[in-house]
Amino acid sequence: MEKIKGAVRNNTEILGNYLIAVALVVVISLFYSGFGSLSHISVLLSDLAILGFLVLGQTFPVLTGGIDMSVPYMMNSAAVILNYGINTKGWGSGTAFVAVLAGALLAGAVSGFGIAYLKVHPMIMTYGMNSILMGALLFWTKGTAGGFTPQGLVGFAKAKIGFIPVVTIFFGAIMVVLMLVLKRSAYGKRLYAVGNCRRAAYFSGVNVRQTVMITYMISALCAAVGGLIMSGRVGQSYLGMGDSYMFITLAAVAIGGISMNGGKGHTVGSTSGALIITIVLSVLTVLKASPGVQQLLYGVVLLLALVLEANKLQLGRKKGGKL
Repeated sequence: MEKIKGAVRNNTEILGNYLIAVALVVVISLFYSGFGSLSHISVLLSDLAILGFLVLGQTFPVLTGGIDMSVPYMMNSAAVILNYGINTKGWGSGTAFVAVLAGALLAGAVSGFGIAYLKVHPMIMTYGMNSILMGALLFWTKGTAGGFTPQGLVGFAKAKIGFIPVVTIFFGAIMVVLMLVLKRSAYGKRLYAVGNCRRAAYFSGVNVRQTVMITYMISALCAAVGGLIMSGRVGQSYLGMGDSYMFITLAAVAIGGISMNGGKGHTVGSTSGALIITIVLSVLTVLKASPGVQQLLYGVVLLLALVLEANKLQLGRKKGGKL
């Protein structure tokens, strides 16, 4: 019982996020009657699965004090490689899926290697990888969209148990697995150590470079899965399908209580941020807000999160000085 009370005390901000999400749906339903219907809740949960995988991936680099700016074309690459490979190159479904996952791990490993071993700043390295992936897709496909998504993936992306999408259940399972990885595995402990103080982690015997490299591979893999689910949801792939997600994922992890300086947070928290962003996106769609307004909102949220994080650090230093 004491453990449960302690967990609640330590995660009041995250619990508050989930309550805010419920409150948003209830309040908005008062003005738009269909917003809280089971059919629309089902749509929200499906949207959550797509954004959720991207946010899960972004959680890991941020926990190290880094960032992954390659999310847009990492997810775009997964969708286009699968569809273009099957529809144009004649690949079998198994070959295409293996190529997607292997490609994502390779791209993540390259980003991680550049950051961990070559000391390239995470923002520069991953943004460069995003550009490389964009150029590679344009070269390989000659600017074509990739075609329609295999029916098996479409069926999986649209399948439901009651009103709950199967992809949301799948996302929830992966979220729990990654939570256990962070909290129970040796890798998770090393990840938090690197995020809290890289130098101290190194002198404690942590293989910092290997930990960082694995982190970006996980991020890339999650982005690829998100891209595949999105492709299945819309039934096709197109170049630029991930462009709007670059700052959305950062806003979500910030809302979810992940410290932008690293070392604090977990996947349940980042999922709460993804849920709030999903609901807000739906509200903006209902209000017919322009993409510019949406990007402005993400920027404001991210800026506020960074300001609050800076204030927390400053307050912590002052308290430390008084001890």
